[in-house]
Amino acid sequence: MAVVIPLKMSAPVALAHIHELAADSDRIVVIQHGRQRQRERNITRKQIEECIRRGHIAEGPFLNDHGNWQVTMSAYSAGEELVCVVAIEWATRLLVITTY
Repeated sequence: MAVVIPLKMSAPVALAHIHELAADSDRIVVIQHGRQRQRERNITRKQIEECIRRGHIAEGPFLNDHGNWQVTMSAYSAGEELVCVVAIEWATRLLVITTY
């Protein structure tokens, strides 16, 4: 059966789905560009996971060019704001596109 991606999504619905997927850290995937920025900016995997699990949606959700819902999440870690751009690969995983 094919996975149906919703045509409309509110921030609260997106956040609930993100939190559900983020409960399993194996479902949080940092793509190559995100890993490069993570290293450049000395951001740890734990900080990324905490931003996704406890942060709020600062921008979005909107459908990106790949047909995935995308949000910009923000949280404070070690006294500094951390931002993660996350695409929801529906019903399977979260793709961290970049972080700063």
